[in-house]
Formats: sequence, structure tokens, C-alpha cells
Amino acid sequence: MQCLHVVQISDLHLTPHGQVPVHHQQLDPWAKLANIIADMRQLPYEPDLIVLSGDLIQAGTADDYQRLHALVRTMKLTFNCHVRVILGNHDSRKAFYEGYLPANPGPHYANRMRIGNNDFYFLDSKVTGYEAGWLDISQLQWLGKRLRQAPTKRAFIFLHHPLDGPALTNLRYTILQNTPALLSVLRGHNIGGVFTGHLHFPLNYVVGDRVLNAVAGSAAYTVDCALPHHHYLYESSSYQIITIDHGQVAVTQRPLLYRPTIIDESFAANVKFLTQRPVGY
Repeated sequence: MQCLHVVQISDLHLTPHGQVPVHHQQLDPWAKLANIIADMRQLPYEPDLIVLSGDLIQAGTADDYQRLHALVRTMKLTFNCHVRVILGNHDSRKAFYEGYLPANPGPHYANRMRIGNNDFYFLDSKVTGYEAGWLDISQLQWLGKRLRQAPTKRAFIFLHHPLDGPALTNLRYTILQNTPALLSVLRGHNIGGVFTGHLHFPLNYVVGDRVLNAVAGSAAYTVDCALPHHHYLYESSSYQIITIDHGQVAVTQRPLLYRPTIIDESFAANVKFLTQRPVGY
């Protein structure tokens, strides 16, 4: 089979109707997404899959997710490919279920799709009331069962929150809190990589049994986390392209905008893993 191209667009933070862009952005995130789509039209190939990997709308309503759903339908027609979305910590699960989906899928929105010899898993690491992410026991069991059922398939995992790894010591309060549990499920299987967002800056690293975790930059703005407790935000926009060729994987960043003026800042008092754990996780 010819190589696959997967476009990952993460942390869109689209502005709800009647509101202003979050963090003092001068260019509305809907316009930034339109610029990404225009850039995709210039690529020398059409994507086989587009993944919107969380923080779709900044505290949106069902109507806002209906608007996103209409745009996703247009993207499917424009590029003649699959489009999948996953939830991030800033998404409203209730509004997403009401405005985007034809039916309530239950406590989590996780699914799988297959293209040739490749299985793509879309996991739901959002926990209402938390910035950090978890994968509950039922999702991990669901993932493990399907990996065992398809041992010859190359598996690619998408979720919003990055796995714990190098360079994230000062960001453990905001990433996936039960990374060891996920790595235990992935161990011994044919894993092509784990693809996440959430950090608002690109980062690639290898964890566990040589599992690649590729973090996409944000479609909306960059966060500079060089200081452990004090973070700076900049106007920017980017997406990434994952190329899969006979099981081999390459990740290419596509930066479209960066303005070196600080637009906002945030503070993190405690940078360690959270001690409060949701029920069922």
C-alpha cells in the first residue's frame, strides 16, 4: 500500500459565537483554522486522514459544535478523506455530545478506524473539572482487547494529553496522569506511535518500549514553558503531518504564524503529578 499522510490539527480553541478569542489573540482561531485548510490545499498530496486532537472549542455550546460539525463535513468533501475529532480539557462534553454527535456514546468518546494495515485509535483523556488527563480502566481494557485481536496491524494512538516523558518534569500537573497504565497496555504490540497535543508547542520523544510520543503544536497560540511556574503565550498557528510508509513514521511541523509579542501569561503553583484522583481512574 502507498504511504499514508495524516494531518493532525490540535488545540484549535475556536471562539464561541458572540465571544472574543481567548488570551487576547488578535486573529480569530476560526480564521487560523481557515488558513490551515488553505495551506493543506497547497500540499502535493491529499491527506488520508485528518485528526482534530482536542480543545476544539473554548467552552462552546451545542450550537458552536454544530458549526464545527458543518466545517468537518466540508473538510471531508474538500479532501475526500476521513476526519476524526477527540476531546480536550477545554471542550464541553455535554455540548459536544448534543451538537456534534448523532447519539450519546456513553461516558467517553473513543473509537477505532482501519486504513489498510494500519489501525487508528482515538482515545478520550478528558476528565471534567481537570486540566490534566486520565484514561479510565474501561478505555484501557477496550484498547487492550482490540490490540490483541489485531496483532498484525500497525497501531497509531491519538489522545489529547501527552504521555509523561523527558522534558516534561515541570509539566506533570497537566499531562496524562496514568502514563504507566497506558504503556502497560501498549507493551508487546505493534505500535507506530502516540500522537497528542495540549502543550501548545511541538515535542517528540520516546518512552516505554521505544514508543514514540509526538506532540503537535497549537493551531491557535504557543505557550512558552521554559520556566517551571511562569508561562508566556504568543500568537501563532501550526499543524503537523504524520507520514506512514511501510510502518515507518515521520512527523513534519507546518508553522504558519508566529508573532514574538507576549499576549498573555499563566502561572502554575504545583508542577508535580496531581494527588487527587477522579473516581474510576
